[in-house]
Amino acid sequence: MITHRQLSILNAIVEDYVDLDQPIGSKALIERHNLNVSPATIRNEMKQLESLNLIEKTHTSSGRSPSELGFRYYVNQLLEQTSHQQHKKVQRLRGLLIDHQYDISSALHAFANELSMASQYTTLVMRPNHKQDIISNIHLIQANDYLIIMVVVFASGHVEHLHLTSAKRISNDELNKISNFVTDKYNAWSSLQFEQELNSFTQSVSEQDFIKTMFETLQLHFDNQSNGIFMGGKVKLIDALNESNVSSIQPILQYIESNKITELLDDMSNSSINVMIGHEIDTSLSDISIVSSEYHIDDRLKGRIAVIGPTAMNYQNVIQLLNRIW
Repeated sequence: MITHRQLSILNAIVEDYVDLDQPIGSKALIERHNLNVSPATIRNEMKQLESLNLIEKTHTSSGRSPSELGFRYYVNQLLEQTSHQQHKKVQRLRGLLIDHQYDISSALHAFANELSMASQYTTLVMRPNHKQDIISNIHLIQANDYLIIMVVVFASGHVEHLHLTSAKRISNDELNKISNFVTDKYNAWSSLQFEQELNSFTQSVSEQDFIKTMFETLQLHFDNQSNGIFMGGKVKLIDALNESNVSSIQPILQYIESNKITELLDDMSNSSINVMIGHEIDTSLSDISIVSSEYHIDDRLKGRIAVIGPTAMNYQNVIQLLNRIW
């Protein structure tokens, strides 16, 4: 446990280091924060913080910079404060969906770019799991003798277009009957009950195979989409890194572009703000932080958003930004 004065000094060092991107000395602290104590007192308190591994001294400067542990201590204070504050929530994604005619990929891409502009960092938006959504309607449209377009309409307003092939031509009346059957049965699907109802619906082997293909196509499509990620402001990640940490760009980008980032965001899956710093993310990473929270399309359908930046991130602004998003 550190004293109130030590906490004030740690907070000042973190905030000045984020602003100035250089180690902070005792004189600079006194001048920038009007501290009514002597430089000797500040230096003694800084030595105490250094002994606790909350700040560290670089070889090229007499100043101090926050350690990963120091950033963690600072962030924990912020999270504790913001958890007791009331935030006016903004449902921005609903407006983007309307603007983009309920094309969710286009809306999420725009959402990622807007978050990047607002935060000034790289952002990730994970596609929501549409298995949590309800299919309200399925339409089948004959494109040619063997190609059929399956139009899937969700309760959230989102629409998907999938391509199917049929071994033989299916009439429009048959397609309508199949559409109604699959729409009715998909949301309450169970393999045993489905087989029984499918046999009652049609004795045609080709129609049964086609309906099974519809279900398999939907399942595979949703499984493939569950890992979909939209990135905004990728160049900002490179801009945020400086000469001392430029070597960490490649492992960070590799991590973002791998399935590891998806697994990490899944593990951080709750409605509160989550912050992971440096080696907390991965033992191979440093100089990077991820701030994550949840977004909602409606009460049922939700996904994850993440802001990625250096460990010297403006955490206060980012946490407040994500706290406003519903």
